[in-house]
Amino acid sequence: MRIPLIALASGALSVLVVTGSAAQATLSPPPLAAAPSAADPAATAPAPMAAPAAAKRVFPTVLTKNRLYRSGAVDSFTCSPGEPRAGSANSLKAYLLKVARCVNGMYARQFRAAGLGAYRVPKIIIRASGTKTPCGKLSNTYTAHYCPSSQTIYQFLPKATIRNPWGLTLAKTMAHEIGHHAQQRAGIVPAFNRLYAQARTKTARNYLSHRVEQQAECMAGVFLGSVQESLPVVFEEWDQVVDWAAKHASDTVHGKGRNQAFWLERGYDSQSFLSCNTWTAPNARVA
Repeated sequence: MRIPLIALASGALSVLVVTGSAAQATLSPPPLAAAPSAADPAATAPAPMAAPAAAKRVFPTVLTKNRLYRSGAVDSFTCSPGEPRAGSANSLKAYLLKVARCVNGMYARQFRAAGLGAYRVPKIIIRASGTKTPCGKLSNTYTAHYCPSSQTIYQFLPKATIRNPWGLTLAKTMAHEIGHHAQQRAGIVPAFNRLYAQARTKTARNYLSHRVEQQAECMAGVFLGSVQESLPVVFEEWDQVVDWAAKHASDTVHGKGRNQAFWLERGYDSQSFLSCNTWTAPNARVA
């Protein structure tokens, strides 16, 4: 078994941009970043979590009762991108774009089922050099993020990743980023941005960031669960990814590693976006 590369496993961590006076500051949320890695599904999906009273008062229905949650279980489907070839940036790029087509196809179906209208695919830019993007800077540690303003995913391929690619972690990262795009198209990211700008404390902003990031991680789990036979998702490698996240993935933007691992597995086991409603979960589950 291979050890997950931290460079593959993490997303972009950006400095908050503050404008205006100290008394009247407008906060821009950081780029939406990839979280760390590695019978009838509807009948076995975990029950939605009960919403705390505070969540019911604060969060709008576009977050707590989004139509995407009612799109039904994602049926297992075939996604066979092959294996990325060690030492070839072009091979990794081709692999990621094949995975992206699968993820986008899944969301196109679920958006139709949810009555959310036509799903528009995001633009994807994958680079082996150059880390600056309109939403900030990528690095060897934080390799991918999503820019809502341009609906574009930026993915950087460090040299270590090119030398030793791990398909499962690459696929999870791409699924996480496209999850952010699906959140944008479903109205979740715009609502998050408004709440983030209104939040009065750093703690409140952090919890909002945790909810949107851990939801995207759960959505990545839904995708990987639905293609586990064809991708394929090897059980031993999946266990490594989840275990690594639980022990090492904690950061301010994404929250505690054990919660990221929880939501990733919740999505994988259920294959249903109904299980990814982080907005009604208690703070302890998204800390």
